[in-house]
Amino acid sequence: MKKILILLLLIVILTEAAFAASVKIGVIDTGVTQKEHILDSSRILEGKNYVSEHDGTEDKVGHGTRVASLILGTLDNEIISPSSESQIVPLVYYSQYPSGVAINGGIQAICSAIYDAIDSYGCKIINISSGVPKENEALKKAVDYAEEKGVLIVSACGNDGGSVYYPAAYSTVIGVGSHNETLEPSAFSCHGSGLDLLFSGEKVNAVSIKNADDYELVTGTSYSAALITSYAAAALEAYPELLPHQIRYFLRSSCEDICEKGYDAESGYGIFDPNLFFEHLSLFDKGEISCFSDVNKTDWYFDSVCYAEQNRLFFGVSDTEFAPNELLTRAMFITILYRADGWPQTNSVLKFDDVAEDAYYADAVCWASENGIITGVSDGKFAPDQNMTREEIAAVMSRYADYKGIHTASQGDLTVFADADAVSGWARESVAWAVGYGLLSGKENNLLDPRGDTTRAEAAAILKRFLEQ
Repeated sequence: MKKILILLLLIVILTEAAFAASVKIGVIDTGVTQKEHILDSSRILEGKNYVSEHDGTEDKVGHGTRVASLILGTLDNEIISPSSESQIVPLVYYSQYPSGVAINGGIQAICSAIYDAIDSYGCKIINISSGVPKENEALKKAVDYAEEKGVLIVSACGNDGGSVYYPAAYSTVIGVGSHNETLEPSAFSCHGSGLDLLFSGEKVNAVSIKNADDYELVTGTSYSAALITSYAAAALEAYPELLPHQIRYFLRSSCEDICEKGYDAESGYGIFDPNLFFEHLSLFDKGEISCFSDVNKTDWYFDSVCYAEQNRLFFGVSDTEFAPNELLTRAMFITILYRADGWPQTNSVLKFDDVAEDAYYADAVCWASENGIITGVSDGKFAPDQNMTREEIAAVMSRYADYKGIHTASQGDLTVFADADAVSGWARESVAWAVGYGLLSGKENNLLDPRGDTTRAEAAAILKRFLEQ
């Protein structure tokens, strides 16, 4: 019944979109074996082998063929894909010699494949099954290039149960983990701040390259990622004008919570729900998509909120709402700044009486205190639930700039504001810097409103201005 509902929703979407052109997907993997009685060979295009050029893109390992079958579906409908028009470009970064010894092109091959998928093959989606445990400058540049060119990257989070691998951990990449049959995160599935969502990754039926068997049951986040790629492709088939951040929004907002409400490091946004995904797509009105239902393209903070969501700085108060006018507390803002700094590890001990060890903001407060970014409101008190004023944000951002090695000596002219005298003495230097650096600007009637509370939208705008300089 569930498959039928998904197919009906997909038919409606594709009918409304007048059967858009096919979507090319770069599959950076082990190649594809064209089992023509199962896989539609017309949808498997010529690609490139980065580790053994004379071997072409024939799959000698089996992994890439499994991934391809989950993206494309099969001719006998044993595997049904929501994407009926997509084509894949096999880009081989990993293979093996006849002896069985592996040939791994590593980061260099993956980066080259990303650039070629975009520039040489015209791919709009790139599926990656591999990664590295630490950030890599060359890989980050390739990922950023994809985003700049409007290409979505979907990547497996990893299978060792540790932190999410890169590129999945990058904010512009959809990092996919696995859940088990009881709808819990798979024990092997990597987790952490780079995880976006979970999908089926245990005992998944996929095409096998073994001569005797057409299918095999496989396990791993690679297969979860391949399935998510098929849904991203279906969205692009229906609406070719969708940008990567819009597809990410559809994917992330189409999840069911299984751990903490909203985002958490164990399950991301939750388990991806295809029915919810197609419901959201069916409501898509061309040219009027927003990051959240309560954030409109005409709002002054539209770009800032979308930027904050795309870079995992803010999360909505629900799957569809951002609450732009909700006031920001001290705990919330420090947590957002902590995310902006990459969720660093901290070994310091909490020194505030009113911050519980299990509070969602505990690590953020430890990090900020340890690095001189925050101070308490009184001896031993942090006041996590107290609203953050505009001058307090200026002070925190000034200290954060110092922590990041950014020059904070330049000062703006506060006398241009009608309420310049309202700036507290302790905050005057920080506020002047924030004005000069372009973080704070005046409100109506030429007022700076330094002691006014800060909304979520205002905080998003301040962070965007800072991080983009």
